[in-house]
Amino acid sequence: MKKKMIKGIIFLSILGFLALYYAYSNGYYQQLQGEKVVLTNQMIEEFEKDVKDGKNISLADYYEKEKDYSTKTSQMSLKLSSKVSSFFDKVIKFVFQKLGSALE
Repeated sequence: MKKKMIKGIIFLSILGFLALYYAYSNGYYQQLQGEKVVLTNQMIEEFEKDVKDGKNISLADYYEKEKDYSTKTSQMSLKLSSKVSSFFDKVIKFVFQKLGSALE
């Protein structure tokens, strides 16, 4: 029984690692950051052009607030995922504590 449980935990750990590695290797985070840089560079160019043209300059013209596309469903999903994440964190800590005490 213990061997099956340990094998299951190891399998889930490896599966989680592979999922995170796949997301990182595909550059998802870097792509999001790159899009922000492009938008910022466009705003800087627009600002410099307006300064050269002698237009009135206001920060509100160049600063775009992020749009909130959240809905009740997405907010509930976010709360649920946070609770699931904290649950798995507690389970993993518990499992590794038990494994550590069993190995001692």
